[in-house]
Amino acid sequence: MSIMLLQGPLGPFFNKLQTSLELEGYDVHRFAFNGGDQFYGHSANIFNGKFSDWRKFFLKSIRDKQVSLVIAYGDCRALHIEAKRICQSEGVQYFALEEGYLRPNYITIEDGGVNGHSPITRNGVLEYTPIHTPEDEMHVPGNFLRRIVYAIGYYGAGLIYRLRYSHYLHHRSFSAVYEPACWIRAGFRKYLYKLTEPRTDALVKKGDFFLVPLQVHNDAQIQFHSAYDEMEDFIVGVVESFSYEKLSERLIFKHHPMDRGHVNYSKLIAKKAQELGLSDRVDYIHDQHLPTLLKHCKGVVTISSTTALQAFYHRAAVKVMGDAFFDMEGLTHQGDLSSFWHDPIKPDAIFSDQFKAYLLDHGQINGSFYCQYSMTIRNLISYLKKLKVI
Repeated sequence: MSIMLLQGPLGPFFNKLQTSLELEGYDVHRFAFNGGDQFYGHSANIFNGKFSDWRKFFLKSIRDKQVSLVIAYGDCRALHIEAKRICQSEGVQYFALEEGYLRPNYITIEDGGVNGHSPITRNGVLEYTPIHTPEDEMHVPGNFLRRIVYAIGYYGAGLIYRLRYSHYLHHRSFSAVYEPACWIRAGFRKYLYKLTEPRTDALVKKGDFFLVPLQVHNDAQIQFHSAYDEMEDFIVGVVESFSYEKLSERLIFKHHPMDRGHVNYSKLIAKKAQELGLSDRVDYIHDQHLPTLLKHCKGVVTISSTTALQAFYHRAAVKVMGDAFFDMEGLTHQGDLSSFWHDPIKPDAIFSDQFKAYLLDHGQINGSFYCQYSMTIRNLISYLKKLKVI
């Protein structure tokens, strides 16, 4: 069987996955689109042409190598979108990897796409009998420092080999200075916010509040699966709606932990709150204990953040403002945002538990892209074999 790996997560995960698959007897091919891919990949096939050349190149590759399975990390990157189209037309299976829906102990893999492209449906959940045993779950340790190291290596190699891949266009910033600097700044800010921001219990004691978990500023879910152009539009829209309804509760925006070093919305949120007379009822926080906030909040407003899945567990009401696979009756508030502020509908407890059990049995692989590689890859390969994909 011939398998092709496209771009993977930062670090050596795809390299180790390739090695493991080859040891099992599979013929594995890997592409390098930039210096970072090359740095973390062995025996990678180099593609350094223009994007307009990619379709013909990829089509010839899967035909010549008789590829029957393609695996990619992130299904909204331009190269991966085109690859998926070709796979569908050629009858080649296409599986997408992503960070775990149920974090931090899982990664996600789904047939055809993830998040807004996920094949999960409400009927599929209702008709399923759970088989997962939670005691099988292994804990994944923190890996923030590893991500910093991997980012430095990836973007540094991208700079070194930039002339070889002169036509490459990254889905995010590809600066060998800016990106590592952001990760280093994120580490500094993490400890700074511990000293300067209010504790979780202090926030909870101040009274009823709605929680707004922000996504990373360049999240593909915003671009491809929402009506917003950028996170700032979402923030402004939520504050304005909250103000219009003349509510007595508070509004708490929580920054995404992986976006800590890249952007800061404090000025935007403070300015908008002041304009609308909400300065004393709008908070902007970073690293407070999320489960505690979810347990005590009156409701959660999100574009499509998988924080919603944790909210279901804590029986917190959720309003989705984008396209999300979990935006379904019995889980999320199905009315508009105005009705949510006044009467947020909480998830059905039975269906919520059924939904989580379904996820654990469908596409959630216990492990991490950044540590515990042997366990993660073993579980991933086992899952693909269970699906009879390999």
